[in-house]
Amino acid sequence: MLLAGCGDGTIGGQATSTHTQTGSGASGAGGQGGGVSTSGSSGGSGGAGGGQVVPPFDCEPVVTSSPALAAMMLFDPAQPHPGDTLTVIVRSTNNTKPSEAPSLQMQVTGAIGMSLESPTLKVGGGDTLYYFAIPDVQLGDICLLGLIDGTTEEISGKVTVTERPAGPPLTNGVFKVVTNHQWSCAEQPTNGNEIHIYVLDENDVGVPNAVIDVKYADSTDPATIHNGGGDIPQSVTTNGEGYFKSYNYWPISDNGLLVFQLSVQGAPSDIATELTTGWWETNDVGCNYCNQTAKNVWGHWSHTIVFKRDPAATEICAVETDHAGQSACALPGHLHHHPTHRACWPVP
Repeated sequence: MLLAGCGDGTIGGQATSTHTQTGSGASGAGGQGGGVSTSGSSGGSGGAGGGQVVPPFDCEPVVTSSPALAAMMLFDPAQPHPGDTLTVIVRSTNNTKPSEAPSLQMQVTGAIGMSLESPTLKVGGGDTLYYFAIPDVQLGDICLLGLIDGTTEEISGKVTVTERPAGPPLTNGVFKVVTNHQWSCAEQPTNGNEIHIYVLDENDVGVPNAVIDVKYADSTDPATIHNGGGDIPQSVTTNGEGYFKSYNYWPISDNGLLVFQLSVQGAPSDIATELTTGWWETNDVGCNYCNQTAKNVWGHWSHTIVFKRDPAATEICAVETDHAGQSACALPGHLHHHPTHRACWPVP
């Protein structure tokens, strides 16, 4: 058994993300002024060139008790670095159903100013979960304020963006994700799921014994992973032809859909993200993705991921799936990435 999982109940929803700049974290001319967020968070001191905030930016979140949702706020990555997309999950804990859940937007204040974000996905089950994607975060604090109907303060949080630590040296390029394919209904097997991973060199020759790290999102609570049998590996290894295959029935988890991220170990590598089986058969507006017996059962999806070494590449990206299996139900939801902005950063 390898990875992924069913979410907390009926899954659906469509991407409704916006990234609207509504203000600036700094003000004043010639580096004067500090700027004050309308959320009550204070901005940092201005710098040269029209009042740009000089990282690290400092703020304090508004204190709220989440009266409507009794919610908790979760982050992926838990320790973000410049260039990352920060996934913020707001999870109700009072059995609020999606049909009853209020509209929620996220006010984001950080080093590059302030924006108001809409959810990329709202899913349900025992609790309602709102997913937000904050693209291209920069050094310093990020203060987050959840606003019901865009006005009423509901929940707040804070995360700090730090310098990215050094990884494997850039000696022979980067393993780029050239395919991150969610299988279509025609491809999908019945009553289970397959994962196919290929690691290729620049000449399309398989890399034998390549180790692929298997990491679940930082927002996951490992203690709530069910049906995994305790055998979700931290890594898998390709065979002599640079290929790995597994078949399983997949576990489930709390704190949102169980999303996995894959990368080639020991070398600069892209990250294949959004790998999950957590889409249920029918979305929140009644569309059945496959409408075939034992296909997409309990929301399961298979995936094919191909890493190919590019000797000329100098940056790493987090690469989302192609959502091919969800094409029957209009726009898909988006998990742990921004719908219109791919997170990339130079190899440190």
